[in-house]
Amino acid sequence: MSCFWKELFKLYKVNLHLTTAYHPQSDGQTERVNQCLEMFLRCSVQDSPKSWKSWLSLAELWYNFSCHSSLGCSPFKALYGYEANLGELPGVSDNTSTEVAGVIANRAAHLESLKTHLSRAQNKMKVMADRNRTNFQFPVGDHVLLKLQPYTQSSVANRLYPKLAYKFYGPYKILERIGKVAYKLQLPDHALIHPVFHISQLKPFVPDYTPVYDTLPMTTDLEASAAVPQDIVERRLVCKGNRAIPQVRVTWTNLPDSVATWEDYHVLKARFPKALAWGQAPSQAGGGVTAAELDKE
Repeated sequence: MSCFWKELFKLYKVNLHLTTAYHPQSDGQTERVNQCLEMFLRCSVQDSPKSWKSWLSLAELWYNFSCHSSLGCSPFKALYGYEANLGELPGVSDNTSTEVAGVIANRAAHLESLKTHLSRAQNKMKVMADRNRTNFQFPVGDHVLLKLQPYTQSSVANRLYPKLAYKFYGPYKILERIGKVAYKLQLPDHALIHPVFHISQLKPFVPDYTPVYDTLPMTTDLEASAAVPQDIVERRLVCKGNRAIPQVRVTWTNLPDSVATWEDYHVLKARFPKALAWGQAPSQAGGGVTAAELDKE
């Protein structure tokens, strides 16, 4: 980010791509190298883990002379154009000009082969990554949840037992969209991490508009009002145990229609055998249903 590095990369004609926090896939090649070196050191220093520093040179030698599937050759050959001859010196030819011309020709052909192998490997990894990728964007001004590793940061929010804490923090407001896949968030003033994150670390924030009542709804005492079934509004079948029990939604006399309740049909009819409700009732699927049809169920 400093002027020194920007000028240095400019002189070497290197395009500098910045990465976002908590998104190691942006520098996947370096992360893959670290993974291979860790595996080599883990296998080498299992019995003496404190001596890992003395194995770094051998780990470098192993990695540079191993054949990579993406390159189609070893990194040493990709850099110098020939495989290393460990333990012996390369031959020297008297015909220098012809040898130099041959080395240059072989080097050019080898570079084209490397580009082909790398392009094929990149296309393969892109196809695998695009299988579960969706084209999604966040508008500026929306609130999102931020995915962080609780045990690697404590400035955004310090939580007890971070290993078992929630990984999403927020919601935070989106201030700016940077590029195609990065967003700048409005983090708390005490946060010490960079506020630009990859879109894969963000999740839409959906507010909960569930109403909260400070008083409980009043229940109607059917016994006190001396109510009897007045009309059947609809009916349904419910499963109780291994049986299908018919139920009816009835309105009651001396009570408003909003106080309609679901009751077991046979229990209700046995309790109020002479009620006015035992006429025709509309069903949920349309049409009508009579009390005789309910008796059959």
